[in-house]
Amino acid sequence: MPTFVLPLVTLLAFAGYFLPFVVFRRPLYRRVPWEFLAVIAGATALALAQATAAPALGTAIAAALCAGVLAFAAWFFLSFSMYRPREDRPAVGERFPDFTLPTSEGGTFPLTAAHGRRLLVLCYRGDW
Repeated sequence: MPTFVLPLVTLLAFAGYFLPFVVFRRPLYRRVPWEFLAVIAGATALALAQATAAPALGTAIAAALCAGVLAFAAWFFLSFSMYRPREDRPAVGERFPDFTLPTSEGGTFPLTAAHGRRLLVLCYRGDW
């Protein structure tokens, strides 16, 4: 097997995670995308085995590249993007935070003015 194949597999597996966002404009939201990490870890293990079986400069560079991609992907997937909550939002049953919105007549409407009533808040963008 050529030495450039395994680093290419690791890079393509990492880039494959972003493919749904690039093609369909829909990101892949999961806590940890294990299948991508498994492919990257498997290619890294093969590259390390190839570097120990046939020690040469090319196989050592390929193994180092694979290990670097694995370390970066593990850092990215486990700590940067997928492991923390996406945003702070109120939980079900939690008291809604107070805010003030402009009315269609030009005044303001504080949320506390509707205490005890149910509200439907419509948020739209534009001025049409």
